[in-house]
Amino acid sequence: TLRRGLMKPMTDALDAGGAAYVVFAEITPDAPIPLIERGIDCYRENDCDALIAFGGGSSMDAAKAIAMAIANPKLLRSLAGYFKGRHSPAPIYAVPTTAGTGSEVTVAAVIADPEEQSKVVIIDPRLVPRLAALDATLMTGLPPAMTAATGIDALTHAVEAFVGNWATPTSDGMALAAVGMIFGHLRTCFTDGGNLAAREQMALASTYAGLAFTRANV
Repeated sequence: TLRRGLMKPMTDALDAGGAAYVVFAEITPDAPIPLIERGIDCYRENDCDALIAFGGGSSMDAAKAIAMAIANPKLLRSLAGYFKGRHSPAPIYAVPTTAGTGSEVTVAAVIADPEEQSKVVIIDPRLVPRLAALDATLMTGLPPAMTAATGIDALTHAVEAFVGNWATPTSDGMALAAVGMIFGHLRTCFTDGGNLAAREQMALASTYAGLAFTRANV
């Protein structure tokens, strides 16, 4: 994301607004605990006030884990599960660059635990970012294989939400809308990655699916 220059418009805007910031660009897929700990150190060393999660699902989940750990200084493993943080996490703002995880509107953060060879799932409604900016221009350069994988991820979320035991009319509406948008536009995004209209629809579909499965569970 950083190498492709996707962040430059955002950092230019922060510069123009006089906002100080630091970029932590080490996030990897399924970010492991040691990497999250480096992110925590970066936040503290630079006296940060909030996090902007810019990237795919792993970046957003990592930001959520960092935010919760900053407010609740304890072992990351001890934050696994429901409502394990006593204090509210640092403010999080999300800018997704893929259309798949829906993490910009969900209550969960998933990170990797290399020692236990497992995943740590932190769940808390306060982890939902305060704002999510959906910018389809950030997704037009996504490779076809990644476009397909993330799109099917969103479809999975929507279908699981629809059949979930906690589904409501509202979550069903979101799930069905997401399924329709994915069937209508994912193939176009795969074959014509620069199609902005299709990318916008997939970005919305991913977010709708995220909203649906946050309520109905998966």
